[in-house]
Amino acid sequence: MISKTDVLINNYEKVVSEPWNQNLSGQEKVWFLVYDPSEHRKVMFRLGDFEQVTRKYHRNWLHVSLADAFPVWMAEHEYRDEYFKSPTEIQDQVETGFRDFVVERIKNTIENATELSNTVLAISDVNALFGFIKLSDVLNDLYQFNKGRMLIFFPGEYHNNHYRLMDARDGWSYLARPITA
Repeated sequence: MISKTDVLINNYEKVVSEPWNQNLSGQEKVWFLVYDPSEHRKVMFRLGDFEQVTRKYHRNWLHVSLADAFPVWMAEHEYRDEYFKSPTEIQDQVETGFRDFVVERIKNTIENATELSNTVLAISDVNALFGFIKLSDVLNDLYQFNKGRMLIFFPGEYHNNHYRLMDARDGWSYLARPITA
């Protein structure tokens, strides 16, 4: 019996093997690999298989994990001790400062890469943003830098061009291409 993760890998292979149209908008160059949040660990365990499939079709692979984004941002924050004393004071900083931190982290990966038009930028652990900032805001700040393809490992759901992260927050409509099991 084939696992859901195997089906995702097979469906991803079909997409990554296609010729790439470079005339798409930045939003249309985004792929959402959509899977049930309960499958997240299984999918992350197979991350290397996604990279291997990408390289099989002579595409470059860049990976950015957002798993530690919030703790790293908080550890570097000038007022972190004050925020721990009064957590309600951090809300404005999270909505702007943390989002900017995440965007810059991904942009730095993009800027340090070569041959971007032939590269899959894989962004995993976007669930670490949940409850802090909206993934849609981060992507809106990034799509103009997307020269190749951006693969978002998305634990959530997709229905009728509408995405919901972690099956909880109201979703948003996005031009990205879904890859489902």
